[in-house]
Amino acid sequence: MAEKWEAHCVDAWVLANWYIGGHAQPDNRELLIVKPLRFQRRQLHMLQFTKGGVRRRQGGTRSLGFKRGSYVKHPKYGLCYIGGYRKGKLSLHDITTGKRLTQIAGPDDCKFICFASWIYKYAV
Repeated sequence: MAEKWEAHCVDAWVLANWYIGGHAQPDNRELLIVKPLRFQRRQLHMLQFTKGGVRRRQGGTRSLGFKRGSYVKHPKYGLCYIGGYRKGKLSLHDITTGKRLTQIAGPDDCKFICFASWIYKYAV
């Protein structure tokens, strides 16, 4: 599970070098690690009603007009992605680690960059 070249790419490099040949060692050992974001989907039939007979919100992939996982630019936190919302505020997460940066970002402060459903990072 180590995120390094020796753990995942040795076999492929040996086979490619055996077929094509000409290298004594690999010339590029960088990895692009791509992980999917996992969203909790809607549960249409919650078991317990709240007061007034209304079921509480559960899951979904939209947050205050943004699609969850969308990249946004925030003045304080920079480039991050949307994780969810609560009480009119957005939850922002770091793109490379997935760690939550804040839960109180205003939707007006966030500038939409693009839709995404993956975390990307490079490893050497």
